[in-house]
Amino acid sequence: MEDETVYVTLGPEGTNHDFVLRNYLRERGSPARVIHATDAARMLEHCVRGEATHLMICAAHPAAAETVATAQYAHGILLTDTFIATSQPLAILSRFNVEHPRTIALHPATRSYTSLSEFDEIIDAMSTVAAFEGLLQGNWDCALTLRRYAETGDVKMVRPVDAARDAWLVLSRGQ
Repeated sequence: MEDETVYVTLGPEGTNHDFVLRNYLRERGSPARVIHATDAARMLEHCVRGEATHLMICAAHPAAAETVATAQYAHGILLTDTFIATSQPLAILSRFNVEHPRTIALHPATRSYTSLSEFDEIIDAMSTVAAFEGLLQGNWDCALTLRRYAETGDVKMVRPVDAARDAWLVLSRGQ
């Protein structure tokens, strides 16, 4: 991987982290391989082990502050770029057979994007993609997830949620 540029971000493919990173690379004309990690600690591990040259995380992600501090001060992986980007539009989706939804799954970073007061239980999911997959499996009544999933025909939209506009952080070793 000597001269190869490799970015690690939160996954799986299709998440907002993946969406924003691929747009970032395309806008800069930067060819790079992308690795997806399940959580921020694993993202950092990829950089520490030399498997990734760059790490990208949303500043609003609950693990961002700790990840950036640990990367910089414990491992010399420095903040090298910041930018503002709009994520994919979201929605609260439900299965067609759910008349009175009581549970909703979401990624913790999206918790404050809309009112959730009508739900009795809020379940943390690993990603917006995982929230949707669990919805299809019948694990919960609703998911705060990517709006484009409403087009699959498998679910109904309870309500749209505006796309987030956030600060994003890029860290890299030795730059």
